[in-house]
Amino acid sequence: MTETNGELTQPDVLFGAPIKRRYRAVELPVSGHHLRIQSITEQEFSNYQSASVSKKGDKLIASKLKDANRRFIALCLVDADGNRILPTKDSQKLADWDAGDAQYLYNECATHCKINSDDIEDAVKNSDGDLVDS
Repeated sequence: MTETNGELTQPDVLFGAPIKRRYRAVELPVSGHHLRIQSITEQEFSNYQSASVSKKGDKLIASKLKDANRRFIALCLVDADGNRILPTKDSQKLADWDAGDAQYLYNECATHCKINSDDIEDAVKNSDGDLVDS
């Protein structure tokens, strides 16, 4: 058992505080665009994960996996006031971006959210389903 150097946080403090988003500005390496990203909640991440490994019967839906990185970026991309600038349903708009910018932004979002970018791949590997087109 690990000892702490201070008092443990009480449950009313731990679960009673409102969500506090974290923000960071990033510059895309190819286009040079300056963007703002935000952290996401556990609920938002769980919803993203379950949508990324959606199934049709016992088969994984390929289009959901192909769009997973773009949907994650859409969750994190915000304006100066913290409002999302790209609804998840419109994440296809990122499909024609330079792959270098898209991958950079995905990695920056994952790092900022403290999420291992292999989490989705692991979820897919553990889903025991074959891929099918949607």
